[in-house]
Amino acid sequence: MAEVTGEGDTLFSLLNDNLTDESDCKQVVASLASAVHASEDLPFDGYTVLKSGRSYSIVVDGQGRFLKATLELAPDKVFHATRQHDGIRSWKEEVVLDFRVESLSFRLRGDLEKSLLSIGEGKDLASKLAKVFKWDINFQSEAVWGDTCKVLFERRYADDRPSGYGRILCAVYEGRKTKRKTAVLFNGQYYDEDGTELKKNFLKSPLGNHRLRISSGFGPRVHPILGSWRHHKGVDYAAPKGTSVQCVANGMVTSAGWHDQLGNFVCVKHDDGNESRYGHLNRISTQKGKRIKQDEKIGLVGQTGLATGPHLHFEWLVNGVHKPPPSKDKLVKSVRTVQLPLKSRFMIVKQERLHSLDGMTLIRRAARADLASLQ
Repeated sequence: MAEVTGEGDTLFSLLNDNLTDESDCKQVVASLASAVHASEDLPFDGYTVLKSGRSYSIVVDGQGRFLKATLELAPDKVFHATRQHDGIRSWKEEVVLDFRVESLSFRLRGDLEKSLLSIGEGKDLASKLAKVFKWDINFQSEAVWGDTCKVLFERRYADDRPSGYGRILCAVYEGRKTKRKTAVLFNGQYYDEDGTELKKNFLKSPLGNHRLRISSGFGPRVHPILGSWRHHKGVDYAAPKGTSVQCVANGMVTSAGWHDQLGNFVCVKHDDGNESRYGHLNRISTQKGKRIKQDEKIGLVGQTGLATGPHLHFEWLVNGVHKPPPSKDKLVKSVRTVQLPLKSRFMIVKQERLHSLDGMTLIRRAARADLASLQ
């Protein structure tokens, strides 16, 4: 009979609790762990903590000796082990994956993740939505309680069981601060209703969707440690230690190392000739001479160098001169649009997808289907 994992369970603890023979336990752990590691190419052993609520079963004989076991890491990641005459054999079950197009609509009740969790969806969908709109919406600072969002997306199924999310095909966000924002997936890119690509040449924030709080602005100030008047060449964004820092635009890493006052420091020369600089990092995740892409991780927020607390020191240089970082309305807008030969096809796709969303009320369609089945 299948059971489910609890908080802190490991492969070793599950088997050790059910088997009387310690050598059996060690063999099964080694065999299953090897199968998982080979399939997922991730560090995994008998002491890796499993996610709670995962299904598993262990079958033993009358003497408590191992016969067979099943461990489900995810609906599409099911592993089996069985005793054979020559030892323990483990393998991954071939699960049939399927994608179905579904839609939902919801109001913001707190942040994006909490809002989706409250209607039975997962945080992965929140992450996908944030990435789709990352050039137009900072969900930490611009999302307002009561804003609405409608989404047409692919849900992944493994043997008819929900197993995560595929692509977001279309999304419409109606916000008090953001106004109406639309994203339509077409030929691998997201476009607005006019066919202009959402992707911009410059990210709105080097801290992703973390709330931007300026702890020290650009310009003259009294240095908090040195105590003298100095020109602050950048902007300080207060953020918890370990917050991920992303590169704001494509470019080349020209410096990645220690700076006397800025601690762990990275400088990027962008394709348009401008530069961005990132200081006080706890850890650097890139290296000098590397070609880096927009949104690629540069490092983690820290407190290295002369800093009174964890924050990101961010500088922006135009033609070698320090300037205040571009504000929202000064961002370099994308001029990439759907190519003319494909424009008519884009309009058809857009109209079909928006039509399926525009008629939705603010409850999940799945919920309506559930109610109908009860009537």
